[in-house]
Amino acid sequence: MSRLSVILTVTAFLASSCGEDNRNRIAVENMIQEEVTQRVATYRENRTQRCYEDAVKEASTLADSILLLQARLNRDTASKPPRPTRPERPAAKKLRDSLLKVAPLLSEDSILKLLRLDSLQRDSLQPDTIETPLNQ
Repeated sequence: MSRLSVILTVTAFLASSCGEDNRNRIAVENMIQEEVTQRVATYRENRTQRCYEDAVKEASTLADSILLLQARLNRDTASKPPRPTRPERPAAKKLRDSLLKVAPLLSEDSILKLLRLDSLQRDSLQPDTIETPLNQ
């Protein structure tokens, strides 16, 4: 083999090996594409969940307002009955005169007799008045 053929073979081999290695770049692009696809799917799922919650909240508000409107329309529109008036004050009752005249339970004579009897009994406890009669 001549030197020239060896040099040409080595040069051809080196030229072919100097080309870009696409295997590594393709693997990186595939990883990036998978990550982007996963993030897009997660974003869509979160967005769909949020839209669903917003729709449920809006529907609940709308249903509540419809129920309140129906309740207001169906309520009794009759007003309250008027407040009753206060009755007139009754006239003061006058007592009969016969009730005002009260007779004493004891007459003056009987009271005096009781007082004398009481004083006589007190005096009767003393030794000098023991022999005297009570009715004098």
